[in-house]
Amino acid sequence: MKKVLIIYASYGNGHKAIANYVANYLKENDKNIEVATLDILTYSMKVVGKISQKVNLFFMLKTPYIHNMFYNITGTKVGGDVIDSLSTTIFKNKRMKKQIASFNPDLVVCTHFFGPSLVKHYQDMGIINPKVVTVVTDYDIIELWMKNHRFMDYIVVGNKEMQHDLIKRGVNKDKIKVFGIPIAPKMEHKFNKKKLLKEFNFSGDNKICLFFGGGGAGSSKSLPYIKRLAKNNPNLDIIYIAGKNENSKYDVDEYVREYNLHNVRTLGFVTNVPELLEFSDFVVSKPGGIQLTECLYFKKPVFMIRHSGGQEIANYKYFESEHYGKYFRTSFGLNRYITKMLKDSDILDEYARSIKISTKNTAMKNLYKLIKNLLDY
Repeated sequence: MKKVLIIYASYGNGHKAIANYVANYLKENDKNIEVATLDILTYSMKVVGKISQKVNLFFMLKTPYIHNMFYNITGTKVGGDVIDSLSTTIFKNKRMKKQIASFNPDLVVCTHFFGPSLVKHYQDMGIINPKVVTVVTDYDIIELWMKNHRFMDYIVVGNKEMQHDLIKRGVNKDKIKVFGIPIAPKMEHKFNKKKLLKEFNFSGDNKICLFFGGGGAGSSKSLPYIKRLAKNNPNLDIIYIAGKNENSKYDVDEYVREYNLHNVRTLGFVTNVPELLEFSDFVVSKPGGIQLTECLYFKKPVFMIRHSGGQEIANYKYFESEHYGKYFRTSFGLNRYITKMLKDSDILDEYARSIKISTKNTAMKNLYKLIKNLLDY
């Protein structure tokens, strides 16, 4: 039996989500592969790991422009070298060494840019000797993702622009696979629109907007957007997902009661996102890589708000360039545009056509084939 180890770091949800998507797909489609996932943050120096996670979250949510500055610094060769060296120091330890050595993978999939450096460290020590595939989880590439490209077997990227960028930086073209970001969402139950309309008490006559608040501390930042949109568009049905932020959900519920709004349904943490995406006509969301990719998978235009700097700027610019959606800096802009769109159905239809033409949902299948080829069976 072949062994595949999937390495990620839980800075945000995207890296972990992609890792789990890949792990679940391999487990469901090949019983001859033993699969394990590893969050390197759980093996870091406890204090340093937790602090780095909290600092990253703080800058992303509270000061996106500072986060963007750090992101740009790590995008340089010097900055990438410094961060790469620090990451290896933080994450290499006896527990990590024992865990990786005992599993002894034939192949490693890295969904965070710290992964390849760590694998190379233990490979240089002669502890493991796996094939290595790096999966970039946003629609942008920085120095850290390609830091050890000569040691990697393949780098999987989301679009051709990223491929061209990597080639310019000296990465072998044959190592780059333009698969898209690999996801494989599954519905818990067979999709039933009539049942959902009844469950949410929607008539079915209006467009349905799935509004991702951002989850955690990020949900509060979306409040001006959801309030303005709900109050000014009574002919738009909205499902607002607050995630684990109970205060945000309570705030929206109170607003709905105060203004006697009948077009908003609020949810906390949910496990049926695929079903809700299929149910909706379009999405409002932060421009995170995983969230945007899930919208593409279900062929839903996405109107993006509140970027956190860094890769999220590149994400929204890419989606705008491909006409998959549009970014809005203010709640006024979002409200004005969606109000206009509800009066002119051609606007939404144009986005839907662009997505349908460009997306094929084959990224995970292609990654699976690549993994099987590398495992030589």
